Amino acid sequence: MEKIKSLIIITCISVSIIFSSCEKTEINKENNSCCANSEIHQMRMAMQEDGYIEVESISIEKIECYFEAWDKTIITPVAGLFNYYNQNNDWVASIDFGDGNCDQWGIKSWDTNIFPNNPEGILEFSLFE
Repeated sequence: MEKIKSLIIITCISVSIIFSSCEKTEINKENNSCCANSEIHQMRMAMQEDGYIEVESISIEKIECYFEAWDKTIITPVAGLFNYYNQNNDWVASIDFGDGNCDQWGIKSWDTNIFPNNPEGILEFSLFE
């Protein structure tokens, strides 16, 4: 019980830090910053609403990245990992923001036994769409 209580407190703190530093869901054209897209925000909220425990396994790291396609430098999440666990502490899904390199891609992965309607088990997504 104490472990679950600690995980919940850590999760709440992590979520509040992320939301306070990442309120926009699109590229902010005035100050060239970005946060994870609204689809990822919705996935995170849905997982938590379904009773899964969110654990920030690797802290979100944001740096300035130049994107030639847009001719812009944008503050971009380049690393970070959220893992989701069920009440038995079994892994059910992850959101991976990358390995520290400047790019616009992240990866969602999930246990296909728990989510059989999505048999792929993995999906690359754009941080900006």
